[in-house]
Amino acid sequence: MAPRPRVQVKNREWVIPTTPTPSHKKTTSLSDWDIVMYKSYTPLLLFYTNDEQDPDFMNTDTLKSSLSAVLEDFYPLAGRLVDIGNGRNEIDNCDAGVLFQEAEYQGELEKFKENGYLPSQLDYHRMFPIHFYCSPEDPLFAVQVTRFMDGGVALGIMILHKIADIYSACFFLDAWAKKARGCEYTRALFRRDLIAPPYDATITDEAMAHYREEHRVVKEDVSQLLRMDPNQQKYARTSPNGPMPLKSIILEFHSDGLYQCKKDAHTPDMITNKNWLSTKDALFAMLARAIVRCRNVPSDDTEIKMIIAVNGRSKKGNNKELDYYFGNYMVSKSISCTKFKVAESSLVDTAIKFRQLIGGVKPSLFHGISMLYTLHEDMSVNYLSYQPNSSLQSTASDVSMLPFWRLDFGFGRPDRTRGYITFGGNGCMIVFGRGDGAKGPMYDVQLQMDADSIGRFIEDPDVQKYAKNILF
Repeated sequence: MAPRPRVQVKNREWVIPTTPTPSHKKTTSLSDWDIVMYKSYTPLLLFYTNDEQDPDFMNTDTLKSSLSAVLEDFYPLAGRLVDIGNGRNEIDNCDAGVLFQEAEYQGELEKFKENGYLPSQLDYHRMFPIHFYCSPEDPLFAVQVTRFMDGGVALGIMILHKIADIYSACFFLDAWAKKARGCEYTRALFRRDLIAPPYDATITDEAMAHYREEHRVVKEDVSQLLRMDPNQQKYARTSPNGPMPLKSIILEFHSDGLYQCKKDAHTPDMITNKNWLSTKDALFAMLARAIVRCRNVPSDDTEIKMIIAVNGRSKKGNNKELDYYFGNYMVSKSISCTKFKVAESSLVDTAIKFRQLIGGVKPSLFHGISMLYTLHEDMSVNYLSYQPNSSLQSTASDVSMLPFWRLDFGFGRPDRTRGYITFGGNGCMIVFGRGDGAKGPMYDVQLQMDADSIGRFIEDPDVQKYAKNILF
């Protein structure tokens, strides 16, 4: 007899807005930036330690009642996605509800904490209420409260990427947490005009080049076919043509290691002339170089690409309302390198490239991409070109400035935030902040690649030099 899983679901229900959504808010349109996203969930895990052994910790009634109340202002999350043709969707604000699930874990959260909150893949899998968007009846937002034997709690969040990016997800979670504490919160703006290009905007050469690089223009029935080995078992992790076994690690970076990394990313002339790079420029450059070195590729001249998300809200200029925009408004930028180039260049060279890559993104790029989207009446031809199980690509996401550590539902702040261990395919990196009062520990970097590459990455001399701890 197979052993019972350690995570057992105890309750499953739908939470709807406290007050029915009025008829004049019957539908919410999606922007073209939403349309081009695949129908997949963005996962987050928040771990809350019950240090005081409070028997009423993360009280169910508090979580559900505050969720129901905050949905009055975030009502599209309780709706359902509707296909309106030509590759487009909209949200039917039908108040069908968000999924709220409770589960118990036969183990102690303190054991997870000792190991950097990196339990087995199966444990992670069972801490989420849903994994794949399969039908129009599936929720746009779902949460699972997993309670551990020592009173600790894991909050597993899934939000459909089609309706919100990670910034909007954090915005909603912040509002929910504040509602649970009885505090005022900022309401979301679902106005698509906030991201509309100005009347005098043009499609620049940069926007054309970016569109051609980051999108593939193909029909939906071709682009969304899942290429798998037909002889592979449904949940098998390996096969000759199936996905490679993946491993996730956590790198803990403290202030001393980050300072040294930043110092090493400057030449004496740069220091003399006060030509400063940021800590993030140095950190991302160091990690990108280590990832290139650890990859198993055909030759040292093979291009390896890192795709980095840039938040359009940070390029808003004087439009402060864009901070409250709910939806997707992010563009990806890519930096490529080879093992040969990494060996022949310095950390300084790569860090400068990162500064130019991220700092050089202008609002005109977002406006040009928007105008290119509107040229396509049939949006089923627009798809992002990321290859999720490629040894030649990786994704990087910096969410360290998003205040996940402040998500206090009235029972204290979370101890850590994590992504899903199989999120992003072969080559996914996400940077989490450790809190606004941290002095020593600053960032947790969660990195996922195939196991062989991870083994080489851990031994990389730069990783060994700058990371305080490596948890795996």
